[in-house]
Amino acid sequence: MHLPRALLLLLLPLLLPLSGACARRANSSINDAAPPVVEDCAVWDNPRLTRRLDLLTGSVEREGNRAELLIDGVSAFPRRYQNSADAELIFVKTFIFYEDEAGQAVAKLLSERAQAGAEVWFQYDQKGSIRGPEDVQNMLTFADDERLLGELPLVRKMREAGVHIIASNPVRRAKGIVRWGEFVDDWTEARDQDRSVRILPRFDHEKYWITLNPLPDGDRELRVILGGLNIASEYAYGGTAQQDAVTGRNGWRDTDIELRGPITNDVVSRYLDLIEIHTSERLLPGERGRLNPVQGPKGAAKARFVWNHPILGNKRRIERLYNELIDATPDGAPIKIATAYFAPGRRITRPLYRAARDKNALTVITNSTESVDMWFVTSASRHEYRRLSRINPALGLYEWLPQPEEGWFTLHSKQAAFGSCGPVIVGSANLDAQSSEHNSESVVVVRDAQLRADFDQMFEADLGEGRVARVDPAELGRVGPIERLKELTIYTLMWYWLDGGAGAGPGFGGGGRL
Repeated sequence: MHLPRALLLLLLPLLLPLSGACARRANSSINDAAPPVVEDCAVWDNPRLTRRLDLLTGSVEREGNRAELLIDGVSAFPRRYQNSADAELIFVKTFIFYEDEAGQAVAKLLSERAQAGAEVWFQYDQKGSIRGPEDVQNMLTFADDERLLGELPLVRKMREAGVHIIASNPVRRAKGIVRWGEFVDDWTEARDQDRSVRILPRFDHEKYWITLNPLPDGDRELRVILGGLNIASEYAYGGTAQQDAVTGRNGWRDTDIELRGPITNDVVSRYLDLIEIHTSERLLPGERGRLNPVQGPKGAAKARFVWNHPILGNKRRIERLYNELIDATPDGAPIKIATAYFAPGRRITRPLYRAARDKNALTVITNSTESVDMWFVTSASRHEYRRLSRINPALGLYEWLPQPEEGWFTLHSKQAAFGSCGPVIVGSANLDAQSSEHNSESVVVVRDAQLRADFDQMFEADLGEGRVARVDPAELGRVGPIERLKELTIYTLMWYWLDGGAGAGPGFGGGGRL
């Protein structure tokens, strides 16, 4: 039986103001004793595992790919510009598009490429790109008979330059757009008010930067960049000391991946499907072949593209992916997870608990209260950290520390790796209810020795001195009952609300939708 929503709503305002005792952090940034390496390479070639992943995720593993990590905006944004310089086709999709320095640079690039004759498509989540009332007023200035609520000035400039614009998740009514702008403003300026913790709408959260580039031999090469980076200066300036002059924001820690080879056809097919969904029009016969030419081998990497889209009735493929890969990891082998928001549901917590009991070298990095952009998520993360540490106090559970001078204020990456030489996940999906229940999301799973070595090096760097603090299991256990109730309430509300009341997080029983 579920706890009534009315009771939850009554409890939350009482619990949120309580400061509680936060678990103290140990000085050590890494485990004192490194676990023995478990040789598990053969596990990931098991045909049975491949068939299960095919079935549960609706995807196919493609061979013959090239994959490269793009660490922070300092790497990811220049690669976008480089790939676009001679591209004959550019597909861009973003959750956030801000009219800051990075947004202006991207709008200029795409407009210039369109005017030079390239075919350029730009999808953005309209709600996700509204920073507050000022943006709303700017949008309404450009209202016309076709776009009754207008659009951002930079978006209008791109449209006038010949860029094909698709505004997904649009606000439908003038009253609604004004209220949304006010809500975003309140969220940003007054996060400690209980009104900020409310059901969030569905977001078009996937991020792609796709180019079709002519090669000297006459071939046409698709290059796909996907991951966590939106189009705004906090993403573009990640890994640098640069600060945006418009918003004053510093860079964030984030990760993208660039793909070439047969896997790119799966990603572009997804993009073309989204064009049809958002325009309610079918592409003309032959258009898919022109826009998505078949790609030959480019390297040795095996890659799988997995996506969620709740409106299409597909919510949990990415959860199932994590579940299977965690369960496939042999006892004692490492599992490495870094995610902006760590409040997973049962499909992931159950295998994580099993892994903790089996003495897996589980390491999780998520945001601290000081670095997170949605403050209440840290309480939900602490709830799960406590459960995991009770099972195995030796687990490496870490919180990210703000480092604005390095361009790493908030941790925004969504990445994981399994076993000693197993697959790497990079994408847009966090391990929380919003990503599982409401957002469209996508990830790529890559098996490649060089990419895995690069991932491990990146992950170890993120565990370095000054970047993270290890959460002390003893202090987690000494947190008082009021603070624990607060954490449980917030964690459960994240799942209860976002799951429409049909399912509940651990502690409420039932809830088959988790």
